[in-house]
Amino acid sequence: MTTAVDVQRLVEAATGLDIQPRARRWAHLPVCVLDAVFSINARYSSTIAVCDRYATHQGLVPHLVDVADFATVAGTPAEQPVDALAELGRRLGPDQLTADVLENRSRTSTRGGVLKAEAAVRYAEFLAASGVHTLGDVTTLLSDLTRLGAVESRLRAVPGNGGHDVRLGYLWMLAGADEQVKPDRKVLRWLSRHLGHQVDVPSARRLLADAAAELGRTPWELDHAIWKAV
Repeated sequence: MTTAVDVQRLVEAATGLDIQPRARRWAHLPVCVLDAVFSINARYSSTIAVCDRYATHQGLVPHLVDVADFATVAGTPAEQPVDALAELGRRLGPDQLTADVLENRSRTSTRGGVLKAEAAVRYAEFLAASGVHTLGDVTTLLSDLTRLGAVESRLRAVPGNGGHDVRLGYLWMLAGADEQVKPDRKVLRWLSRHLGHQVDVPSARRLLADAAAELGRTPWELDHAIWKAV
């Protein structure tokens, strides 16, 4: 359970962070999906490499853009819909997609998990089947809580979701939802160290939201500053 004391401690600890607004973001929903799936329990450098390989294979130039330039790609014919990742996965299959394009054989779990490439394709298929094709569609989805709940139920069924929807929240965060955070192990360790007690994922979400409000920042900005500092 979070308390006002915890929030104040977090606000004070945040004075030592370099909190900045979002500077760059992915310009295509398929790349957001790959980032969300491959980053779980992985070094982020390996995730970036997966995203870059996919973008190169698909000819997505650019695929990572300054926020100021986001509208030059997103919402234009240059933006790739998530259907492209779904179709590529169906055509190649998870093994060939892994070997020939993504070059990363990580699985959603060390015990019986599926290839993350397969999980990413299933995400893409479910999103496309739900009418969520582009980053703009994500924005529309997030404003419709009933529809969002139905889509999230389908995405939770993809192996690797975990118990607290970290992967789901991270996908929406990557797609531009600044109220979302990714309380991964690095962020949880930082919070626990500065608060003097263990912090779980639900508590971390509440703490980051409350502290960000006190600081006049978005939860994404605070979460990202912590992630960079660890």
